[in-house]
Amino acid sequence: LDWQQAQQPNGLRVITAARPATPTVALRAHVRAGSRYDYEPAPHTQVGRAHMLEHLLFKGTASRSQREIFAAIEGRGGALQASTAKEYVDVSAVTLPRDLPLAMEIVAGVLAAPLLSEDAFWQEKLVVLQEIQRAGDRQSILADLFTATLWEAHPLRHPVLGSLEGLQALDFASLCAFHRERYVAGNMLLVICGEIDHYEARDLAAASFGALPPGPEQPPLPAQEPPLGAARTAHLAKDMRQTHLLAGVPTVSMAHPDRSALKVVERVLGMGGSGRLYQRLREEQRLVYQIGTAAASYEDAGFFLVQTACAPDKVEQVLAAVLAEWDALRRDGVSDDDLARAKGNYAGTLARRFETNLAQAGILGVEGLLHRVETLREAVARINAVSRDEVVRV
Repeated sequence: LDWQQAQQPNGLRVITAARPATPTVALRAHVRAGSRYDYEPAPHTQVGRAHMLEHLLFKGTASRSQREIFAAIEGRGGALQASTAKEYVDVSAVTLPRDLPLAMEIVAGVLAAPLLSEDAFWQEKLVVLQEIQRAGDRQSILADLFTATLWEAHPLRHPVLGSLEGLQALDFASLCAFHRERYVAGNMLLVICGEIDHYEARDLAAASFGALPPGPEQPPLPAQEPPLGAARTAHLAKDMRQTHLLAGVPTVSMAHPDRSALKVVERVLGMGGSGRLYQRLREEQRLVYQIGTAAASYEDAGFFLVQTACAPDKVEQVLAAVLAEWDALRRDGVSDDDLARAKGNYAGTLARRFETNLAQAGILGVEGLLHRVETLREAVARINAVSRDEVVRV
């Protein structure tokens, strides 16, 4: 990958990634304004500003209404979207290469100078409240319950959507203050990926994003999370014919060297239909309907989990079987064949994730925001260096 990084006079970092002969250009801005920054340290309560502000960004700017913002991009076959995650807010546009200046102008406008009217605030507050209520009927509520149980004080424990209590108490002045504090040039990273010239793309960024107010990068403060001294459990009662079970442990951050071996463990145990857990629990023991693994690494923390669905009367058997497979991996290790398959799976799935300009810009954006940019070749080499002994130790 041909990529470069530069810094604008106002402090904005810009990554340009040239992918010649691709038919589109993706523009993606990441702001350190995710849900982990949207809480009061004592008593660790969530406020609701991060996700709410993302909803308001496209409600209009000084030069365009909400409809005009979308029509400008969609009228040329492009796409415009935004999302909130635990560590960042992401605003992106995908266009034809000739329309990159327009996409730059619009994305810069919604980030630097959204209207943020109080009327729109109250209208959108009802929308977000309903979204939080609907989330209780989706499977994603289990991931929120898991992180809220895994961590007692760490701000990563909070759901991305926010809480009903926090959002109900949120006032307009607090939301505007959050925008002034977080949406500054030094706290943001811009990625431009596709059929571009590095220098021309940087000049466009300087012209469009020069209006961003200067301000410092604001990484997370150290989290005072107490150690996990004993098992913690949580339950959510639903009238269903099956039980969804998540079992996991706290692990390490994105920068930690053990992250590579954890990725191998994730694939040895949960690599689709050929993973150990699927073979043992579904194919051999017939205990579960589905099963998989996930290893998540954030800037200063992480977790590993197994997620499965089974009959309600099988929960204890399933948990015991999951722990038995963990123990077998720790006790017996991993074969050369299993290790090779896990590494091959990682390389292949990562290559698919890098396939489009938008996906490439997203990966570079998240990694660049945390100062950990890694190409596909470098990532595969890192995983290929993991040894059998390292897997067992981790």
